Amino acid sequence: FVMRYLLLLILIFSFVHTEAQQQSQSRFRIGIEYGSYKMAGKINDQWEFRQVKIRYATQEDQAGSEHVKGEGEVRYAGLKSELSVWENRLTLTSGLRYSRVNEQISPSRGAPLYLFHSSGQGIELFRVRGMNESIGYVGVPFEADFLLWGRLSNWQGYVKAGIQAGMKMHGKTTIDFASKEMEKYGDEIIAAAGKAPSNFFLNTYGGLGVRLILNSGVRLSIEALFPQNVLTKDNFSLLTSESYGGAQLSVSLPLNLFSTK
Repeated sequence: FVMRYLLLLILIFSFVHTEAQQQSQSRFRIGIEYGSYKMAGKINDQWEFRQVKIRYATQEDQAGSEHVKGEGEVRYAGLKSELSVWENRLTLTSGLRYSRVNEQISPSRGAPLYLFHSSGQGIELFRVRGMNESIGYVGVPFEADFLLWGRLSNWQGYVKAGIQAGMKMHGKTTIDFASKEMEKYGDEIIAAAGKAPSNFFLNTYGGLGVRLILNSGVRLSIEALFPQNVLTKDNFSLLTSESYGGAQLSVSLPLNLFSTK
């Protein structure tokens, strides 16, 4: 997917390179971006697991979700528009961004897990290999970056802050049962947990970036992202919303909408 995405970028910007050379002084630009970051992997409280007891294990007590690990990653791509103001010290950005969230819960050791499920008949145990969740969001980000150095140079450093609002477009949560015969209970167990992913989200974020401005006016940027702050609740079913930092790449082209010619 990443290689196809990069090849598409090369074709697009090769096509518009000649036009961009004539518009290098424009304050208005359009661009594309791609980024990703890791989720912290804290499992939501509604899921309770027990590890199958392993012979010769150094720890006798195999109860509790401490024997379960959570992993998650968010990848996103988007189209954006940029406007530079205050003699190019400040850049304002907005656009449209698609984010794909993938989460997994799996045993910290190789043995399967027992998943606890409360039903009208009491507590039921299901032997599982793990759980998976995939969610797609479409959001509208609003960002501002401020130059730290390099206003008159082709190399620039900046700090960025942003806020993003959006909605869920699709999502699926599944349980990987050890026995295929138990798959018919998957939807019931997930529904009983009572926390489907929210349809809306709002988050804030920031980062530090380095930008190279080519003679044509094309901007190439790479950013180190700080952990995001999710303001809405119940955005994911399996893991909590905490995240680690990440990275973003972007390319933007100048337009002559503000030309004085």
